[in-house]
Amino acid sequence: MKKITLLVSLTILSLGAIAQPFMALYDFAGVTDTTGTTDPSAVPVITGVTFGSFSATGTPANPATGTLARFNFTGWSTGSVGGMADTLYSGMTGAVADTEYYEVTIGPAAGYTLNIDSIKFAFERSATGVRTYAVRSSVDGFVSNLSANYVFLTQMNTNVFVQPGNEFFLKKDITTIQNRNQIILGGMNFSLLSAPVTFRFYGWNSEGGTGTFSIDNVRFIGSRALAVGIKENATDAISVSPNPSSNGLFNLDLGKTTGKTIVSVNDIIGNVVVTKEINANGKQTLDLSNVANGSYFINFKNDSSISTKKITINK
Repeated sequence: MKKITLLVSLTILSLGAIAQPFMALYDFAGVTDTTGTTDPSAVPVITGVTFGSFSATGTPANPATGTLARFNFTGWSTGSVGGMADTLYSGMTGAVADTEYYEVTIGPAAGYTLNIDSIKFAFERSATGVRTYAVRSSVDGFVSNLSANYVFLTQMNTNVFVQPGNEFFLKKDITTIQNRNQIILGGMNFSLLSAPVTFRFYGWNSEGGTGTFSIDNVRFIGSRALAVGIKENATDAISVSPNPSSNGLFNLDLGKTTGKTIVSVNDIIGNVVVTKEINANGKQTLDLSNVANGSYFINFKNDSSISTKKITINK
């Protein structure tokens, strides 16, 4: 089974705050052909960043038959005519369907800002699968394709070309996974983010309705920074137990934290579920018995520090 890999280093300065680079990997380790339209795999966990689960829209109710550990569905719009025309981008007759896509949301936790620099991912198709694909974001309402790049070893051995309009085009009729797809972000639209951003992966020009569009090993690369004047608590300064909780009740140990602490609970796409103000240190109780089962993030913030813990409710 694949494992989620996280890489965090502490080196870059950003507008007066320490920016901590990260790489978050979605490897779809839990996906099978019966797991539905939401990836059941564990999401990445990085302090200061909230990660949602990938979901599929406009597809059948489950991944394609035989799928294992990748996001892989059928039902994409057609437009590849077959024959020699398949080797030419001009031979494609379809267009992106706004109602068919994979989607994921990431954003900053309370007290942080987020910079997203790039996305890297692998692509795969069946013999009658999609021939063009692109990525868009909620920053402009999913209107424009994000800046696309394909990293190849030599000009002679690439099977993917980036076309005008930032569309990836599979030139040859192959099914091999392509591991070098890259979306270049950065700039003002993806710097110092204070709200979540949703990304959508579109596939079209399929050779047939049963053809697949598959993504895997999706990496989000960027940095997150604490607000100026805030420092991050040591990981053992605050503890939460039991975790997971079978009844939604959690014991919080704030240790030697002093002053007023704001405790906020966010779901995996950044929505605030509960907010509580604590004016003491030591042990406290957090009642989430009325909150639905799932994974959440607890953010602890006072005048001088901030800490984030991931929790699970399994009643």
